[in-house]
Amino acid sequence: MKNKKKLALLSLVAVPSLLYSAPASAANVTGQPSTAYIYSSSYYNSNVSNVVQMINNINNTTSTFQVNLEAALKAYNALTELEKQYVTNYSTLSAHQQTRIAYRKLAAQIEDKLNSVESTAVNYYQNVMETRDWYNTLNAAQKSFVSDSAKKILTSYISPNTSVDKVVNKIQLINSSRLTFHKDVADARAELNALRRFSNISLPVGIEQLLLDAEQLVLKDKASAKEVEDAIAALSPKTSTAQDVQEVKTAFEGLTPVQQQLVPNVWTLVDFVQGKYTLPTKDNVPKTPVLSDKAAVPGKTTAMTKNKNIYTAKINVADSEIDTERFILTTKNKMTIIIPPLYTLVNEDEGVIDIQVTKRGNRITLQATLNKKQITFDANMEIIIEGLSANSSINHLNDFGKQVPADFIVSGNRHIIQTTTPGTFQIIRN
Repeated sequence: MKNKKKLALLSLVAVPSLLYSAPASAANVTGQPSTAYIYSSSYYNSNVSNVVQMINNINNTTSTFQVNLEAALKAYNALTELEKQYVTNYSTLSAHQQTRIAYRKLAAQIEDKLNSVESTAVNYYQNVMETRDWYNTLNAAQKSFVSDSAKKILTSYISPNTSVDKVVNKIQLINSSRLTFHKDVADARAELNALRRFSNISLPVGIEQLLLDAEQLVLKDKASAKEVEDAIAALSPKTSTAQDVQEVKTAFEGLTPVQQQLVPNVWTLVDFVQGKYTLPTKDNVPKTPVLSDKAAVPGKTTAMTKNKNIYTAKINVADSEIDTERFILTTKNKMTIIIPPLYTLVNEDEGVIDIQVTKRGNRITLQATLNKKQITFDANMEIIIEGLSANSSINHLNDFGKQVPADFIVSGNRHIIQTTTPGTFQIIRN
Protein backbone atom coordinates (compact mmCIF):
# COMPACT_ATOMS: atom_id res chain seq x y z
CA MET A 1 0.00 0.00 0.00
CA LYS A 2 1.57 3.27 -1.13
CA ASN A 3 2.81 5.74 1.44
CA LYS A 4 1.46 3.68 4.33
CA LYS A 5 4.64 1.99 5.47
CA LYS A 6 5.17 2.49 9.17
CA LEU A 7 7.51 1.02 11.70
CA ALA A 8 5.60 -1.80 13.38
CA LEU A 9 6.16 -2.59 16.99
CA LEU A 10 4.38 -5.87 17.51
CA SER A 11 5.52 -7.68 20.59
CA LEU A 12 3.96 -9.67 23.38
CA VAL A 13 4.68 -8.25 26.78
CA ALA A 14 4.25 -10.69 29.60
CA VAL A 15 3.11 -8.95 32.74
CA PRO A 16 3.50 -11.20 35.77
CA SER A 17 0.63 -11.26 38.21
CA LEU A 18 1.15 -9.38 41.42
CA LEU A 19 0.79 -11.91 44.18
CA TYR A 20 -0.03 -10.86 47.72
CA SER A 21 1.80 -12.85 50.31
CA ALA A 22 0.18 -12.92 53.73
CA PRO A 23 2.38 -12.83 56.86
CA ALA A 24 3.68 -16.18 58.00
CA SER A 25 0.92 -17.84 59.97
CA ALA A 26 1.11 -19.45 63.39
CA ALA A 27 0.66 -22.81 61.70
CA ASN A 28 4.24 -22.52 60.41
CA VAL A 29 5.51 -22.62 63.97
CA THR A 30 2.91 -24.29 66.15
CA GLY A 31 0.86 -26.29 63.66
CA GLN A 32 -2.31 -24.37 64.62
CA PRO A 33 -4.73 -23.14 61.91
CA SER A 34 -3.55 -19.96 60.18
CA THR A 35 -6.81 -18.12 60.93
CA ALA A 36 -6.05 -18.31 64.62
CA TYR A 37 -2.91 -16.27 64.01
CA ILE A 38 -4.59 -13.70 61.78
CA TYR A 39 -7.41 -12.87 64.14
CA SER A 40 -5.16 -12.81 67.16
CA SER A 41 -2.80 -10.44 65.38
CA SER A 42 -2.68 -6.93 66.75
CA TYR A 43 -3.06 -5.65 63.19
CA TYR A 44 -6.54 -7.10 62.73
CA ASN A 45 -8.33 -4.99 65.29
CA SER A 46 -11.50 -3.01 65.75
CA ASN A 47 -10.20 -0.25 63.47
CA VAL A 48 -9.74 -2.69 60.60
CA SER A 49 -13.05 -4.39 61.29
CA ASN A 50 -14.79 -1.01 61.30
CA VAL A 51 -13.31 -0.05 57.90
CA VAL A 52 -14.28 -3.40 56.37
CA GLN A 53 -17.85 -2.90 57.56
CA MET A 54 -17.97 0.72 56.32
CA ILE A 55 -16.91 -0.44 52.86
CA ASN A 56 -19.56 -3.15 52.89
CA ASN A 57 -22.17 -0.50 53.74
CA ILE A 58 -21.44 1.58 50.61
CA ASN A 59 -24.25 1.36 48.05
CA ASN A 60 -23.59 3.05 44.70
CA THR A 61 -27.30 3.41 43.93
CA THR A 62 -28.47 5.35 47.00
CA SER A 63 -28.30 9.03 47.85
CA THR A 64 -25.84 8.29 50.69
CA PHE A 65 -23.24 6.92 48.28
CA GLN A 66 -20.95 9.97 48.40
CA VAL A 67 -21.18 10.38 52.17
CA ASN A 68 -20.52 6.71 52.90
CA LEU A 69 -17.65 6.56 50.41
CA GLU A 70 -15.94 9.62 51.89
CA ALA A 71 -16.34 8.25 55.42
CA ALA A 72 -14.86 4.88 54.43
CA LEU A 73 -11.93 6.54 52.65
CA LYS A 74 -11.21 8.73 55.65
CA ALA A 75 -11.28 5.75 58.01
CA TYR A 76 -9.10 3.66 55.70
CA ASN A 77 -6.49 6.42 55.33
CA ALA A 78 -6.31 6.70 59.13
CA LEU A 79 -5.10 3.09 59.42
CA THR A 80 -1.45 2.19 59.66
CA GLU A 81 0.20 0.60 56.63
CA LEU A 82 0.13 -2.82 58.32
CA GLU A 83 -3.52 -2.45 59.28
CA LYS A 84 -4.40 -1.56 55.69
CA GLN A 85 -3.12 -4.97 54.58
CA TYR A 86 -5.93 -6.62 56.54
CA VAL A 87 -8.70 -4.66 54.81
CA THR A 88 -9.82 -7.60 52.69
CA ASN A 89 -12.35 -5.66 50.60
CA TYR A 90 -10.11 -2.77 49.58
CA SER A 91 -10.74 -3.65 45.91
CA THR A 92 -14.42 -2.82 46.50
CA LEU A 93 -13.46 0.56 47.91
CA SER A 94 -11.25 1.21 44.88
CA ALA A 95 -14.06 0.21 42.51
CA HIS A 96 -16.41 2.66 44.24
CA GLN A 97 -13.88 5.44 43.68
CA GLN A 98 -13.90 4.68 39.95
CA THR A 99 -17.71 4.69 40.03
CA ARG A 100 -17.62 8.13 41.65
CA ILE A 101 -15.47 9.43 38.78
CA ALA A 102 -17.97 8.04 36.26
CA TYR A 103 -20.90 9.61 38.13
CA ARG A 104 -19.17 12.99 38.18
CA LYS A 105 -18.64 12.83 34.42
CA LEU A 106 -22.27 11.88 33.88
CA ALA A 107 -23.48 14.78 36.05
CA ALA A 108 -21.21 17.17 34.13
CA GLN A 109 -22.68 15.96 30.82
CA ILE A 110 -26.22 16.54 32.07
CA GLU A 111 -25.37 20.04 33.30
CA ASP A 112 -23.59 20.86 30.03
CA LYS A 113 -26.72 19.91 28.07
CA LEU A 114 -28.94 21.90 30.40
CA ASN A 115 -26.72 24.98 30.01
CA SER A 116 -26.33 24.59 26.24
CA VAL A 117 -29.48 26.65 25.58
CA GLU A 118 -30.08 30.12 26.98
CA SER A 119 -33.14 30.50 29.21
CA THR A 120 -34.50 33.15 26.84
CA ALA A 121 -34.29 30.93 23.74
CA VAL A 122 -37.46 29.56 22.19
CA ASN A 123 -36.18 25.98 22.46
CA TYR A 124 -35.14 26.37 26.09
CA TYR A 125 -38.25 24.54 27.32
CA GLN A 126 -37.67 21.63 24.96
CA ASN A 127 -34.02 21.35 26.04
CA VAL A 128 -35.03 21.32 29.72
CA MET A 129 -37.61 18.59 29.05
CA GLU A 130 -35.07 16.47 27.18
CA THR A 131 -32.51 16.93 29.96
CA ARG A 132 -35.15 16.17 32.59
CA ASP A 133 -36.00 12.90 30.85
CA TRP A 134 -32.31 11.99 30.95
CA TYR A 135 -31.98 13.06 34.60
CA ASN A 136 -34.97 10.90 35.56
CA THR A 137 -33.18 7.78 34.28
CA LEU A 138 -30.46 8.21 36.94
CA ASN A 139 -30.43 6.42 40.26
CA ALA A 140 -30.32 8.34 43.54
CA ALA A 141 -26.54 8.14 43.81
CA GLN A 142 -26.01 9.52 40.31
CA LYS A 143 -28.48 12.34 40.93
CA SER A 144 -26.55 13.37 44.06
CA PHE A 145 -23.64 14.50 41.85
CA VAL A 146 -25.79 16.99 39.90
CA SER A 147 -25.49 20.54 41.25
CA ASP A 148 -28.31 21.96 43.36
CA SER A 149 -28.93 24.75 40.86
CA ALA A 150 -29.36 22.25 38.02
CA LYS A 151 -31.58 20.02 40.17
CA LYS A 152 -33.84 22.98 40.90
CA ILE A 153 -34.45 23.57 37.20
CA LEU A 154 -34.87 19.86 36.45
CA THR A 155 -37.42 19.34 39.22
CA SER A 156 -39.37 22.60 39.00
CA TYR A 157 -42.24 23.67 36.80
CA ILE A 158 -41.36 25.77 33.75
CA SER A 159 -43.35 26.97 30.75
CA PRO A 160 -42.31 27.59 27.11
CA ASN A 161 -41.05 31.01 26.03
CA THR A 162 -43.59 31.15 23.23
CA SER A 163 -47.27 31.27 22.25
CA VAL A 164 -49.51 30.09 19.42
CA ASP A 165 -49.35 33.51 17.74
CA LYS A 166 -45.56 33.53 17.86
CA VAL A 167 -45.33 30.05 16.34
CA VAL A 168 -47.81 30.86 13.57
CA ASN A 169 -45.96 34.07 12.71
CA LYS A 170 -42.62 32.25 12.65
CA ILE A 171 -43.94 29.58 10.27
CA GLN A 172 -45.51 32.13 7.94
CA LEU A 173 -42.21 34.01 7.67
CA ILE A 174 -40.23 30.94 6.53
CA ASN A 175 -38.63 31.66 3.14
CA SER A 176 -36.69 28.95 1.27
CA SER A 177 -34.49 31.53 -0.48
CA ARG A 178 -33.04 32.94 2.73
CA LEU A 179 -29.66 31.66 3.84
CA THR A 180 -31.19 31.11 7.29
CA PHE A 181 -33.92 28.88 5.82
CA HIS A 182 -32.84 25.64 7.52
CA LYS A 183 -32.34 27.31 10.88
CA ASP A 184 -35.72 29.05 10.60
CA VAL A 185 -37.44 25.72 9.94
CA ALA A 186 -35.65 24.01 12.84
CA ASP A 187 -36.49 26.88 15.21
CA ALA A 188 -40.16 26.84 14.20
CA ARG A 189 -40.40 23.10 14.75
CA ALA A 190 -38.64 23.32 18.12
CA GLU A 191 -40.96 26.11 19.22
CA LEU A 192 -44.06 24.22 18.12
CA ASN A 193 -42.89 21.05 19.90
CA ALA A 194 -42.24 23.01 23.07
CA LEU A 195 -45.69 24.55 22.92
CA ARG A 196 -47.40 21.19 22.37
CA ARG A 197 -45.54 19.62 25.23
CA PHE A 198 -46.84 22.36 27.45
CA SER A 199 -50.47 22.24 26.32
CA ASN A 200 -52.79 20.65 23.78
CA ILE A 201 -52.91 23.46 21.20
CA SER A 202 -53.99 23.48 17.56
CA LEU A 203 -52.79 25.75 14.75
CA PRO A 204 -54.93 27.50 12.16
CA VAL A 205 -55.78 25.42 9.09
CA GLY A 206 -52.85 25.02 6.68
CA ILE A 207 -50.17 26.48 8.97
CA GLU A 208 -48.62 23.21 10.04
CA GLN A 209 -48.65 21.98 6.42
CA LEU A 210 -46.47 24.96 5.53
CA LEU A 211 -43.97 23.74 8.12
CA LEU A 212 -44.14 20.15 6.86
CA ASP A 213 -43.54 21.30 3.28
CA ALA A 214 -40.56 23.37 4.43
CA GLU A 215 -39.13 20.37 6.26
CA GLN A 216 -39.39 18.23 3.12
CA LEU A 217 -37.54 20.94 1.20
CA VAL A 218 -34.81 20.90 3.88
CA LEU A 219 -34.39 17.16 3.32
CA LYS A 220 -34.07 17.69 -0.44
CA ASP A 221 -31.50 20.46 0.12
CA LYS A 222 -29.44 18.17 2.33
CA ALA A 223 -29.61 15.30 -0.17
CA SER A 224 -28.47 17.54 -3.04
CA ALA A 225 -25.63 18.96 -0.96
CA LYS A 226 -24.57 15.45 0.14
CA GLU A 227 -24.23 14.31 -3.48
CA VAL A 228 -21.82 17.16 -4.21
CA GLU A 229 -20.01 16.61 -0.91
CA ASP A 230 -19.42 12.95 -1.86
CA ALA A 231 -18.28 13.95 -5.35
CA ILE A 232 -15.71 16.35 -3.88
CA ALA A 233 -14.52 13.70 -1.42
CA ALA A 234 -13.98 11.31 -4.35
CA LEU A 235 -11.57 13.72 -6.07
CA SER A 236 -7.96 12.54 -5.90
CA PRO A 237 -4.73 14.18 -7.11
CA LYS A 238 -3.66 10.70 -8.26
CA THR A 239 -6.69 9.63 -10.26
CA SER A 240 -8.89 12.68 -11.03
CA THR A 241 -8.50 14.56 -14.28
CA ALA A 242 -9.23 18.21 -14.99
CA GLN A 243 -12.49 17.08 -16.58
CA ASP A 244 -13.49 15.32 -13.35
CA VAL A 245 -12.83 18.51 -11.38
CA GLN A 246 -14.86 20.58 -13.85
CA GLU A 247 -17.82 18.20 -13.54
CA VAL A 248 -17.82 18.52 -9.75
CA LYS A 249 -17.43 22.31 -10.03
CA THR A 250 -20.45 22.45 -12.34
CA ALA A 251 -22.47 20.32 -9.90
CA PHE A 252 -21.61 22.64 -7.02
CA GLU A 253 -22.54 25.73 -9.03
CA GLY A 254 -25.90 24.10 -9.80
CA LEU A 255 -26.83 24.15 -6.12
CA THR A 256 -28.82 27.00 -4.62
CA PRO A 257 -27.00 29.31 -2.20
CA VAL A 258 -28.82 27.61 0.67
CA GLN A 259 -27.64 24.20 -0.54
CA GLN A 260 -24.09 25.38 -1.20
CA GLN A 261 -23.57 26.39 2.41
CA LEU A 262 -24.33 22.79 3.41
CA VAL A 263 -21.27 21.44 1.55
CA PRO A 264 -18.56 21.23 4.25
CA ASN A 265 -15.62 20.36 1.97
CA VAL A 266 -16.09 23.11 -0.61
CA TRP A 267 -12.55 24.41 0.03
CA THR A 268 -11.17 21.08 -1.14
CA LEU A 269 -12.92 21.73 -4.45
CA VAL A 270 -11.44 25.23 -4.49
CA ASP A 271 -7.94 23.75 -4.15
CA PHE A 272 -8.53 21.53 -7.18
CA VAL A 273 -10.07 24.32 -9.25
CA GLN A 274 -7.22 26.73 -8.45
CA GLY A 275 -4.60 24.19 -9.56
CA LYS A 276 -3.10 23.25 -6.21
CA TYR A 277 -2.53 19.71 -7.53
CA THR A 278 -0.87 18.47 -10.69
CA LEU A 279 -3.53 16.19 -12.09
CA PRO A 280 -2.95 13.23 -14.42
CA THR A 281 -4.14 13.46 -18.01
CA LYS A 282 -6.89 11.25 -19.31
CA ASP A 283 -4.39 8.83 -20.86
CA ASN A 284 -2.23 8.24 -17.79
CA VAL A 285 -4.79 7.96 -15.01
CA PRO A 286 -3.71 5.11 -12.72
CA LYS A 287 -5.98 2.12 -12.95
CA THR A 288 -8.30 1.54 -10.03
CA PRO A 289 -7.40 -1.82 -8.47
CA VAL A 290 -9.92 -4.60 -8.90
CA LEU A 291 -10.67 -5.78 -5.37
CA SER A 292 -12.19 -9.04 -4.21
CA ASP A 293 -15.74 -9.13 -2.82
CA LYS A 294 -14.81 -12.27 -0.84
CA ALA A 295 -11.76 -10.87 0.89
CA ALA A 296 -10.91 -11.45 4.56
CA VAL A 297 -12.18 -8.79 6.93
CA PRO A 298 -9.50 -7.01 9.01
CA GLY A 299 -9.86 -7.50 12.75
CA LYS A 300 -12.12 -10.54 12.35
CA THR A 301 -11.69 -14.29 11.98
CA THR A 302 -12.01 -15.62 8.42
CA ALA A 303 -12.18 -19.30 7.44
CA MET A 304 -9.82 -20.10 4.58
CA THR A 305 -11.17 -21.94 1.53
CA LYS A 306 -9.97 -25.54 1.29
CA ASN A 307 -9.20 -27.54 -1.85
CA LYS A 308 -7.63 -30.88 -0.96
CA ASN A 309 -4.71 -29.94 1.29
CA ILE A 310 -4.42 -26.34 0.07
CA TYR A 311 -6.03 -23.43 1.97
CA THR A 312 -6.53 -20.03 0.30
CA ALA A 313 -7.70 -16.55 1.25
CA LYS A 314 -7.67 -13.05 -0.24
CA ILE A 315 -6.91 -9.66 1.33
CA ASN A 316 -7.77 -6.35 -0.34
CA VAL A 317 -5.05 -3.68 -0.43
CA ALA A 318 -6.25 -0.15 -1.23
CA ASP A 319 -6.47 3.29 0.33
CA SER A 320 -10.10 2.56 1.16
CA GLU A 321 -9.25 -0.48 3.28
CA ILE A 322 -8.68 -0.55 7.05
CA ASP A 323 -4.93 -0.84 7.55
CA THR A 324 -4.55 -1.00 11.34
CA GLU A 325 -6.11 -4.41 12.09
CA ARG A 326 -4.68 -7.92 11.78
CA PHE A 327 -6.22 -10.69 9.64
CA ILE A 328 -6.96 -13.99 11.40
CA LEU A 329 -7.23 -16.86 8.91
CA THR A 330 -8.28 -20.28 10.17
CA THR A 331 -8.03 -23.78 8.68
CA LYS A 332 -9.52 -27.15 9.58
CA ASN A 333 -6.03 -28.60 10.01
CA LYS A 334 -5.14 -27.18 13.45
CA MET A 335 -3.45 -24.17 11.83
CA THR A 336 -4.17 -20.46 12.07
CA ILE A 337 -2.50 -17.82 9.93
CA ILE A 338 -2.07 -14.29 11.31
CA ILE A 339 -1.40 -11.55 8.75
CA PRO A 340 -0.18 -8.26 10.29
CA PRO A 341 -1.87 -4.88 9.64
CA LEU A 342 -1.55 -3.60 6.08
CA TYR A 343 0.30 -0.48 7.17
CA THR A 344 3.30 -2.76 7.80
CA LEU A 345 3.22 -4.02 4.20
CA VAL A 346 6.46 -3.14 2.39
CA ASN A 347 5.09 -3.56 -1.14
CA GLU A 348 3.99 -0.18 -2.51
CA ASP A 349 1.09 -1.35 -4.61
CA GLU A 350 -2.66 -1.88 -4.49
CA GLY A 351 -4.78 -4.86 -5.41
CA VAL A 352 -5.47 -8.26 -3.85
CA ILE A 353 -3.08 -10.32 -1.75
CA ASP A 354 -3.45 -14.02 -2.50
CA ILE A 355 -2.68 -16.19 0.53
CA GLN A 356 -2.06 -19.91 0.05
CA VAL A 357 -1.08 -22.44 2.71
CA THR A 358 -0.18 -26.00 1.79
CA LYS A 359 0.39 -28.77 4.35
CA ARG A 360 1.87 -32.06 3.22
CA GLY A 361 2.88 -34.28 6.09
CA ASN A 362 5.27 -32.28 8.26
CA ARG A 363 5.96 -29.64 5.60
CA ILE A 364 4.05 -26.34 5.53
CA THR A 365 4.36 -23.85 2.67
CA LEU A 366 3.05 -20.29 3.00
CA GLN A 367 2.68 -18.27 -0.21
CA ALA A 368 1.56 -14.63 -0.29
CA THR A 369 1.63 -12.46 -3.41
CA LEU A 370 0.32 -9.04 -4.42
CA ASN A 371 -0.11 -8.58 -8.17
CA LYS A 372 1.93 -11.78 -8.63
CA LYS A 373 4.85 -10.41 -6.58
CA GLN A 374 5.87 -11.94 -3.24
CA ILE A 375 5.05 -9.66 -0.35
CA THR A 376 7.12 -8.59 2.64
CA PHE A 377 5.99 -7.10 5.94
CA ASP A 378 7.82 -5.00 8.50
CA ALA A 379 6.00 -7.08 11.11
CA ASN A 380 5.77 -10.85 11.48
CA MET A 381 3.27 -13.10 9.83
CA GLU A 382 2.47 -16.00 12.12
CA ILE A 383 1.64 -19.64 11.46
CA ILE A 384 0.09 -21.11 14.60
CA ILE A 385 0.22 -24.92 14.77
CA GLU A 386 -1.66 -26.74 17.50
CA GLY A 387 -1.09 -30.16 18.99
CA LEU A 388 2.66 -30.60 18.47
CA SER A 389 4.68 -32.14 21.27
CA ALA A 390 6.48 -29.57 23.41
CA ASN A 391 9.94 -30.72 22.24
CA SER A 392 9.10 -30.46 18.51
CA SER A 393 11.18 -27.97 16.55
CA ILE A 394 10.71 -26.22 13.19
CA ASN A 395 13.18 -25.57 10.39
CA HIS A 396 12.95 -23.11 7.51
CA LEU A 397 14.04 -23.95 3.97
CA ASN A 398 16.37 -21.18 2.81
CA ASP A 399 16.91 -19.99 -0.78
CA PHE A 400 19.32 -22.87 -1.39
CA GLY A 401 16.84 -25.50 -0.22
CA LYS A 402 18.72 -26.22 2.98
CA GLN A 403 17.00 -26.46 6.34
CA VAL A 404 17.95 -23.84 8.91
CA PRO A 405 16.32 -23.19 12.30
CA ALA A 406 13.13 -21.15 11.92
CA ASP A 407 11.98 -18.37 14.22
CA PHE A 408 9.25 -19.84 16.38
CA ILE A 409 7.97 -19.77 19.93
CA VAL A 410 6.05 -22.32 21.99
CA SER A 411 2.97 -21.20 23.91
CA GLY A 412 1.12 -23.99 25.70
CA ASN A 413 0.20 -26.60 23.08
CA ARG A 414 0.90 -24.21 20.21
CA HIS A 415 4.00 -23.67 18.10
CA ILE A 416 4.04 -20.20 16.50
CA ILE A 417 6.22 -19.66 13.43
CA GLN A 418 7.15 -16.01 12.87
CA THR A 419 8.28 -14.70 9.49
CA THR A 420 8.17 -11.42 7.56
CA THR A 421 8.15 -13.22 4.19
CA PRO A 422 6.43 -16.33 2.82
CA GLY A 423 8.35 -19.59 2.90
CA THR A 424 8.45 -23.33 3.51
CA PHE A 425 8.80 -24.83 6.98
CA GLN A 426 9.58 -28.34 8.17
CA ILE A 427 8.25 -29.73 11.46
CA ILE A 428 10.82 -31.82 13.31
CA ARG A 429 9.09 -34.16 15.72
CA ASN A 430 11.58 -35.08 18.45
